[in-house]
Amino acid sequence: MTKTIKVGAIQMTCVPGRVEQNLEHAEALIRQAAEKGAELLLLPELMPGGFMLTEEVWETAETINGRIVRWLLDTSKRFGLYIGFSFLEADGEDFYNSFILSDPKGKLLGRVRKKPPASVESYFYKAGNDRHVIATELGRIGVSICYENLLYDHICFLHSENADLLLSPFAAGRPNPFIPGDIKRFDRMITGSRAILSRTLGVPVIMANQTGPLETDLPDNLPYLKSSFPGLSCIVDADGTVKQELGDEEGVIVADVSVGGHHTRAMSPAKYGKMWAVPVPWYAFIWPLSQRWGEKSYAKNPRRKKRALAISGGTKNTSSK
Repeated sequence: MTKTIKVGAIQMTCVPGRVEQNLEHAEALIRQAAEKGAELLLLPELMPGGFMLTEEVWETAETINGRIVRWLLDTSKRFGLYIGFSFLEADGEDFYNSFILSDPKGKLLGRVRKKPPASVESYFYKAGNDRHVIATELGRIGVSICYENLLYDHICFLHSENADLLLSPFAAGRPNPFIPGDIKRFDRMITGSRAILSRTLGVPVIMANQTGPLETDLPDNLPYLKSSFPGLSCIVDADGTVKQELGDEEGVIVADVSVGGHHTRAMSPAKYGKMWAVPVPWYAFIWPLSQRWGEKSYAKNPRRKKRALAISGGTKNTSSK
């Protein structure tokens, strides 16, 4: 049975390392979305701690029982909203990029860990193995965290699961260009993916990206990254209609979408090259290559184990809730 729900996406600048500042800023934007009538709200990937590609990112990590999750549950309950975003989770001797979703009663409905980390992100956290669908009273919500949107195997999984809606948090920053036009190629990949996902899955797609400057050192003597987040957050209905979208400004968008109907979708996901679900820029071959470099470095990094254990207290949480 088809029903209409009002969903929202928040696009915001997330200051690296400033968890309290980011949460306060997010709460002000959440208030705006609530005043516009949003029932379900998506915030960017790694919203609380911001995006960094150095070991300093571990200082923003918390356990699933930490203040970030408590803040999420309290905020959802006070505003009466479903709210989702990802944060850096410490669990045992590992770090994960974990998406969490709460309901209007302040209950944690599920946790989904990014699989795999994109490119050099893999130097700093590990791939999860969670199912990327969370059951809610609104329907079955699929989760696709940034880089996962590009991966054919992941989109095939979502296609087989028949989710009712897709939440896609991003911290997709522009890379340093190799040749003229590379920035436009990256932006086109993001805007083009939303139509492909909606058409492929036949469900509404909500994307929420960070915006603002992106400056960070990179591991293994890779060149300093000085760039920006393009934003481009959007709400796309199940029929592929773009209901609301943003450029590179901070903002809150809210729109009605149709959930639970039998919408037209692709018989099967399309495949581009050996592994992609959408057309990617020519330099995308670097991403899985650097991912493998990072996985090897992460596995043998003693500082990672020591810091994760210190934050988690040595306790490993195997539950998805």
